[in-house]
Amino acid sequence: MITQAIRKQKGFTLIEVLIVVALLAILAVVALVAINPAEAQKKARDTQRLKEAGDLQKVMEQYTADTPSAAAFTAASTANAASNACGTAGWLGIDMCNYVNTLVIDPRNTGSGGVYITTAGTASTGGLQYQVLLNAAGYRICTRLEAKANSARLSSDGNANNFYEIYNSTSAPTCTIP
Repeated sequence: MITQAIRKQKGFTLIEVLIVVALLAILAVVALVAINPAEAQKKARDTQRLKEAGDLQKVMEQYTADTPSAAAFTAASTANAASNACGTAGWLGIDMCNYVNTLVIDPRNTGSGGVYITTAGTASTGGLQYQVLLNAAGYRICTRLEAKANSARLSSDGNANNFYEIYNSTSAPTCTIP
């Protein structure tokens, strides 16, 4: 009889299990807020944009060195159905096959309606694309950035506007992404 009265309890009660589940849920929410996956994706796309803008710069340096009297043009990566072909059917509209196998295309590549960050660190709406402009004075490569953490880059490139720019002359055409 005494052994039945001292019977040991096995397992957890329902209340104990619910408390542990609630604590895990709270920790998951805190971790998700701290990580902010949407901002991390924006930073990743911006990193890709910065690298690809540098790739476009290399292409334009080679092109302008080989073709000093090239005709002026303005091209956006949303043109020609966003074709990344290196020839005249590509979004640049000129033959770049001597310098690159395929043209880069912006990760979002929207002509309008994309959300980008301004130099003030606020969000605005417009095109997310690459733009290359060329005139007799030089070239300019333009893009917009999405991550709030990158807003300082928009003015550290030499121009305090809402574009990230790479250019070889301050007299090169200005960015006109809508």
